[in-house]
Amino acid sequence: MLLSGGCQRNAGGSYIARVGNATLTKADIDQVRSGSRDSILDTHRYVDEWVITELLYQEAERRGITNDADVRREADEARRHFAVAALLQREVYDDTSGITEDSIQAYFDRNRVGFTLREDVINMSYAAFTDREAANAFRSALLHGTSWDQAIAAFQKDSSSHGALYQSAERQYFTRGRTYPNELWKLASTMPKGDVSFVIKVEKSFYVLIAHAVMHQGSIPDVGYVRNDVRDRLLIERRRERYERLIATLRARATVDVGAGNAPSE
Repeated sequence: MLLSGGCQRNAGGSYIARVGNATLTKADIDQVRSGSRDSILDTHRYVDEWVITELLYQEAERRGITNDADVRREADEARRHFAVAALLQREVYDDTSGITEDSIQAYFDRNRVGFTLREDVINMSYAAFTDREAANAFRSALLHGTSWDQAIAAFQKDSSSHGALYQSAERQYFTRGRTYPNELWKLASTMPKGDVSFVIKVEKSFYVLIAHAVMHQGSIPDVGYVRNDVRDRLLIERRRERYERLIATLRARATVDVGAGNAPSE
């Protein structure tokens, strides 16, 4: 439907492809590209598919299939479904307002037990360097009171470091399975909270890390770890409420008469 919809009948001016009286223009492709979820649209493939679809559609028209009662009924049903989906998108799904940090925290506080951890989680920051000297300089800056983000920024701007800092993470959550190399997990799980680690060498890299929090299986995590999950649950609840309000409003506005006695039997 998307392919056959992007065309014009008897359109004047320039076009990219034409089948009979149907033309595909650059504006048609631009419109499809703007509404596509894919960031890249293969134009050549799209044109080929449009031509094939148009050939088949025009043959269906020639044979009178487009006037077939079953085809018309299915087309009308598809139109109804698309219209309903567009209405629900505008009235129920598009609005994400009202999901504030306070509402996220309040939902988490009401449902804490439901977020019990099934595995250990560590909140840590780490930086990886290509040489020990750079790692030691970074560690020294932290020990002398430089904040993590300031120390990272200084190394990124320092041309003399020649890219010694090649990877970093700040206050991110890790499980054992998501921590690489595994030596970082072993070190973080035994460190006092907030301490700056010594420089650890793993293969050809040198790491410095800070363990901000260690949360064990069976405990309640901090809200930051489950924030996205909480937000998704809140959105589901808000959307359900908006949907129910919409249906109630439409029922109150319309005359609905369901004659159960006239319904066909099983």
